[in-house]
Amino acid sequence: MIEPQRSAEASVTDRLAVLARDFQARILNCSPTGCLLETNAPLEVGTVGTLRFVIDGRECADHVQVVRCQPIEGAGPLYQVGAKFLWTTAASSDSLRRALSRQISTQAIRLVQ
Repeated sequence: MIEPQRSAEASVTDRLAVLARDFQARILNCSPTGCLLETNAPLEVGTVGTLRFVIDGRECADHVQVVRCQPIEGAGPLYQVGAKFLWTTAASSDSLRRALSRQISTQAIRLVQ
């Protein structure tokens, strides 16, 4: 009997896992490349994950990487977290960055009127 050889890539793939961590967050600021969040838990710089929010009744999500995390002095267990959007896929209609840009343009239009 001949057993197929497993490549190094296959053995790494066999060990992949997903660790979900839920926390409360509020979007403070947003740009086309990332966002500033206020969270109730610290996030390690370099952490990559999927950020999900419900905006106008629709769940929106995007892949992000944490680039900064610092406690907010005097606010108890609150942290400011800077996250950049990862361009792993094209922005779909339910992506967080598209939903936020729609929100920003709607608010800008309201301010002009």
